[in-house]
Amino acid sequence: MSGTLDERRELLRFLREVGALQFGAFTLRSGRVSPYFFNSARFQTGAQVERLGDYYAAAIARVAPQAGIVFGPAYKGIPLCVSAAIALSRRTGREIGYLFNRKEAKTHGDTGRFVGREPGPGDRMVLVDDVITDGGTKLEAVKLLRDSFEAPIDALVIAFNRMETDLSGEDAVARFEGATGIPVVPLLTVADLETALGEEGAWEGTPAPAPQMLEEIRAYRRRYGVGAG
Repeated sequence: MSGTLDERRELLRFLREVGALQFGAFTLRSGRVSPYFFNSARFQTGAQVERLGDYYAAAIARVAPQAGIVFGPAYKGIPLCVSAAIALSRRTGREIGYLFNRKEAKTHGDTGRFVGREPGPGDRMVLVDDVITDGGTKLEAVKLLRDSFEAPIDALVIAFNRMETDLSGEDAVARFEGATGIPVVPLLTVADLETALGEEGAWEGTPAPAPQMLEEIRAYRRRYGVGAG
């Protein structure tokens, strides 16, 4: 994970403030009913996306300091790579490029598969996205990038790691790292969430989750969490 304890607490409160971190009963794509949900689509204003980009940039500066291009897979990764590149340029004083892929290649005009600054000799890349579910989209993105460019990929930075097995019982994050050799760096994990739920005053200034939420999340993790059973 990335950032100090205070920084992670601040980020949790920000996610709660914008509604990106929700509590209740949510049916996931897997069919599991989760007591919490992370929804990056709730970042809907320029100010919110700018602030989120600052968190990504701080993590990138720590784990991939030589990266000069931030790639985000279409579609959710597009605003993330742009905002992170802007924030990283401001933070480092370097000219940081952004890059994202088209879902389908254009047949007219600019027919390339990518939009943004494509890497050249000496460039290094970092990937950004919101979460890893089964890892399929990220694996496709890595293959596309490696088939297209020689630039190394230093890390994949995601906003939230649920620390949960997929339907095959595997840890999708570990599988991605094993298949690609690229480290996955989460801004936050569900373990951070559990710790905050157990601390008095952790949600100051934001709507506090219901008192029973900590035990509900712990029960969910005992059933579906990485290493459960």
